[in-house]
Formats: sequence, structure tokens, C-alpha cells
Amino acid sequence: MSFYERDSGIIEAQGLPLTLLDLCLQRGLHGDRVLRGTRLFMDDLIQRNPRISQEQLLQLADNAERLLDSSDSAFLLGQRLLPGNLHGASQLLSQAPNLFSALESLVEFAPLLSPLLSPRLVVDENYGYLYWLDSCGTGKQWRFLLEASATAVAAFSRRHRGEHLPWQFHFRHSRPPYIEQYWVHLGETLHFDQPCDMLRVPRQWLFEGIKPAGISHQVALQQARQQLQTLPAPRPLLVAVYHHLEQQLKQPANHRTLQLESVAESLGMSPATFKRHLKKHGTHFQQQLDLARLHTAIYLLRSQGLGTEAVARQLGFHDSAGLRRSFKRWTGSTPSSVLAL
Repeated sequence: MSFYERDSGIIEAQGLPLTLLDLCLQRGLHGDRVLRGTRLFMDDLIQRNPRISQEQLLQLADNAERLLDSSDSAFLLGQRLLPGNLHGASQLLSQAPNLFSALESLVEFAPLLSPLLSPRLVVDENYGYLYWLDSCGTGKQWRFLLEASATAVAAFSRRHRGEHLPWQFHFRHSRPPYIEQYWVHLGETLHFDQPCDMLRVPRQWLFEGIKPAGISHQVALQQARQQLQTLPAPRPLLVAVYHHLEQQLKQPANHRTLQLESVAESLGMSPATFKRHLKKHGTHFQQQLDLARLHTAIYLLRSQGLGTEAVARQLGFHDSAGLRRSFKRWTGSTPSSVLAL
């Protein structure tokens, strides 16, 4: 099978789960309360390091956010996330010759390093963009996990470079009442009510400060790939669907297959089974297609400089009016708003 599902045991308990639990314990919470409903026990986490599912980790995150009941919880978690303590994959980030290499590793080894939100890196001639994909149906935990993930990248890149980077943060949600936490942990270049959740940094910062990749980096890469091979599949279902749709959107209109039936076939299941799997992850096919179309539209408009007519044709719309209507439905704004990103 080319994907795993949200109830598959793929996450090392002594990675992100233990990091989150440790934050709660340091804040004075009792471990049993934090673990309630996860089917996990403290002794198991410490002594056996079991593989847990995305569902279990989501329950743990929900418990932690509710019990901590503090506006800084996600940001404090983010400060601890990268490079993590996952041996090869974590060492690969720490030993990366530049930020671009580190972010590429974060993307490639996302099932290990970022198991709930999968990063997607896009680089054009001016900027590097980091998007986040919901890899398991995070539901109400999306904002908490997004804040933690954005903080993790900002904090890691600062430590890696030894200086603050000029990251720009774009969020779909409105400015929160606890904005001071964003200022403290992310800086002041913040944009809310945007078409998508995205981090952006000038391209030169990705490649500056290059240092040779030593033997230890190659060893870490080999170890990380061995870690990834222990998983039941290389990527989660929703990411597999996204990548298939993204690749199809790059094809000429007369060669692409964007129907539910064709995507289901590519994943080795019937349309009915595919629908059930998507429902299990809290989504449906049209929502996944809309997301892939949105990200592709943003790339074509912002990075490639195409007009709305050309973008509409590439995305399979009859005309630019259809693109504008869909873009308004996806984001609440128009395609022209992308140019202000």
C-alpha cells in the first residue's frame, strides 16, 4: 500500500508525544490526565517507546491544549520540536549544510519529524515558501498545531543560522486576541486573513552560510532513510492524495485525470472505499481537489506571473470567471489578492 492512515502506528512515542507530555508535566499537570483517552500509559512511553497513531497523538494534543489552558502552549511546544530527538532524522536537520537542505529534509522525513502537519517547500527566483498540509484530519487542533509548527521552523532556523531570519508569516485565520505570543515567538511580520497558511523567506537566506556536508551528515541521511523504511508506507493518505492531484494539475488538460474514480484507482481502491477513507480523515474529495488547485493557483499567479486566464485553463476551468468564483469560495478573496503576498 502506498499510504498509511490516521489509525496506523507510525509515530515513535519518545518523539513528539513525549515532548508534548514533558511540556505538560513541567507545567504541573498529572501525566494520567494528559494521557486520558489515548490508550497510552506513562511506563509504556518511557520504557518501551511504542509506535502510536496520528489519532492517539491528536487526542494527546487536544488534552494538552485543554488542560494547559494557556495562550503560549503551542509556541512553547514549537520551541522544542526541531530538530527533535529521533536520531538519524534529527541529526540530519542539525547537520544540514544550509537552511534549504534542512527544509528539504523536513519535507522528506515529515512522517518522522512532523507527523501531523506535512510541510511542502516551494522555491522561486525570489522566495522560499513553506506550506503546511493536514496529513490526518486534525480538525479543531489545526490552529494549535500550525502555531507550534511555524514556531518550530522559526526557532530551528534561528539556531541553525545563529541569527534571526526575515520570515514572513501568512495565516488564514484572523488576528488572535493573544497576538503578543506571535510577536514574541514569530516576530512582527505577520499577515492574517490570508488565502493560505504559509511561511516565506527571501531566497538568499536558504542558501547563505553553506558549509560542507561531512561524513556524519551522510550517515544521518542513511539512518533517517532506514527509519522511514520501518513505516508501513512512505506517506499518509491525505498527502498521497494531494501529491497525486498536484502532479495531475501540472499535466496538459487533455492528459490529466482529476476525477475521484481515477484518483481512487491510482491508490489501489474502489471509489466507494476511497470515499470512506476520506470521510474517516474528516474530509472529502472536492475539499482535497480545492486545496491542490488553490496552492497551484497561488504558485502560478505569484511565482510564475501568469494571468488569470492562463491559470484558469491550467486548473481546468472554462474561463477566468470560474476561477474567480472558486477562489472566492476557497479563500474569501480574489486571485489578485495573491499578488500582495
